[in-house]
Amino acid sequence: MKRIGIVGGGPGGLFTARLLTKKLNDAIEITVFEAAPRLGGKVLTTCFEKSGIAFEAGTAELYDYSMHGLDPLRELVKKLGLKVMPFQGGVVILGDRILRSADDVRRVFGLRTLAAIRAFRRQCAEILDTECYYQGSWSEENTSVLSSMTFETLLQRVPDEAARRYLLTAVRSDLATESNSTNALNGVKNVLMDNPRYLKLYAIAGGLEQLIAKLAASLRAKILLRHRVNAISRSGEDYLVHRGGKRYPFDVVVLALPDYDLRGIEFEDRDLRHAISAHCKFYDHPGHYLRVTALFRTPFWRRKVPGNYFMIDAFGGACVYDESSRFDAGGKGVLSWLLAGQDARMLSSLDDNALCRTMIRTLPGPLRDQAARELKDGMVHRWIGGINALPGGVPQKDLQSRHQPEPHRHPNIFVVGDYLFDSTLNGVMDSADYVTDVLLNRSLVEGQPKPTRVSHDYFEFYDGNKSYEQSFHEYFDAKYTVDLIREVWKRKPPYRLLDVGSASGLTLKEFQELGVEAWGIENNAHIHRRTPVALRRRNLLGDVRSLPFASDFFDFAYETCLCYLPPRDVEQAIRELHRVVKIGVHFGDITSDMTSEVIKKHDLLYAVQTVMTLWQWSDLFLKNGFRLASISPQSLRRVWRVETKANEGGLPWYTDADAMRFCFYTKIT
Repeated sequence: MKRIGIVGGGPGGLFTARLLTKKLNDAIEITVFEAAPRLGGKVLTTCFEKSGIAFEAGTAELYDYSMHGLDPLRELVKKLGLKVMPFQGGVVILGDRILRSADDVRRVFGLRTLAAIRAFRRQCAEILDTECYYQGSWSEENTSVLSSMTFETLLQRVPDEAARRYLLTAVRSDLATESNSTNALNGVKNVLMDNPRYLKLYAIAGGLEQLIAKLAASLRAKILLRHRVNAISRSGEDYLVHRGGKRYPFDVVVLALPDYDLRGIEFEDRDLRHAISAHCKFYDHPGHYLRVTALFRTPFWRRKVPGNYFMIDAFGGACVYDESSRFDAGGKGVLSWLLAGQDARMLSSLDDNALCRTMIRTLPGPLRDQAARELKDGMVHRWIGGINALPGGVPQKDLQSRHQPEPHRHPNIFVVGDYLFDSTLNGVMDSADYVTDVLLNRSLVEGQPKPTRVSHDYFEFYDGNKSYEQSFHEYFDAKYTVDLIREVWKRKPPYRLLDVGSASGLTLKEFQELGVEAWGIENNAHIHRRTPVALRRRNLLGDVRSLPFASDFFDFAYETCLCYLPPRDVEQAIRELHRVVKIGVHFGDITSDMTSEVIKKHDLLYAVQTVMTLWQWSDLFLKNGFRLASISPQSLRRVWRVETKANEGGLPWYTDADAMRFCFYTKIT
């Protein structure tokens, strides 16, 4: 049984523990260390001591991407049986002017200002369409000029001063920093958060900390509260987690901490210490939040300011949440100001009473006077340095580099964090998903014979009993591939296709009968020699790492051989596929997250040298000039129908429709 220590009991640590239990089941023993007396980190639902009226003091809302495709966090919320509620805003207050709509902007500032606001938002949507926004291709973003430009520079191109003020007010609290301290790409992403075509906001009935409570209750792990980890050392194959004078031995350690908290741990191994230090330095872009929450006798603002939140231009732009719109406040009203950046850091030194009075002065005139009269109580929560203002860093790194600071000498030390993605709960769940995928892969190959090249017997007993030719139709259906290409790329034959891993070329004849000009490439001479004479011209003996074809020679490639390459050669092969195709690649390799039943039945991992999940494979494709070709729920439903029809009566190869979004890649550069 593998012993896994998780340092950090915030969302990252809890997500990691849950996913490990799901993927590795009884093969692990998990211990979670949390320095605080509670779990949840920045997810904090609390209440006023005297009245017991609840409010969110940390993370304010969750993001829903499910209209675009898989949203693991939204799925988890559903599985835990939590009730959700939509969360909406949109009002912007500049000085004493309350702007509820475009008509209000036009009436107060004129058509020129309204046109400038709309033009900038259109520009942001042109920079990142909904597909790019959802996919978040880090390699593509690294080549964008916006990655090296500040958001301030982009904003200054807006020709109207009132429009710039409006736009910055609307986005500042999401940035968690100043517009000149983050890049334009991060700024654009945060602007688009207000567009319902990109994402929707939601809250959890009873408070976001319900997620933490349900999550913790579902875990099969030892949770140690008030256990601050001081150091990590190594003893033989074990890693020792130090807490005070006690040491806990583990096979694997996952550091699910904010980047600034990693600095508080002493790493006794020199190489690991330097690697963690470099990791922290790379992601050292602190953002600051200050949350000031006030209780009033009534929700007096609602006649003038509707919604769950609104934006004000005080302190360069702040978000004000109507907490009493999502909690039962017994007829009273609760407003919570979220200040960001240096203003938050500087004001955090003021006492709670002074901060409450200061926040009331930021309201527009009529509301300000009534707020002063109706104030009953106030509380302040300081999240200084609590978020990353440039999530992902610049340039963004590949997934392994983000999560394994020293993968060679310390492959069993991982980091998990929202700062590695987008500083959201969705991002930290993606981070936990990646790390647990790596550990799943290891569990599948541990104890297995070292992979070798495909032997002659592989083709003589292709299904375990019969030869490749005799069992060919059990594993290949040209119509299946043609139907998938039609659903994903809306293309019908004729077109030219490369079968990468074509064996004796029998696939080419099947494709040809459907109107596809199919060619093959096969690197195993034994099976290639059995190519029928009529197919030899188009079934070539060669290597996917150096394809003997001109650039853009094929419309599509159907490949099933990358997993049989050593890991060091996979990217070269993907680059070759990118070179020879004009449209896209159907990825048909063996992956570790195919259903366990089909892996066992067909011994799919035999001779596989690169064992990865679908998501890990996608990271390599996205890194080398491709984009996911099928991500919308509608498209995936159509693809899933083709998959289930072709596999009718057999064991499922993929877990669900969402898994198949990683099977199709469109060439973009």
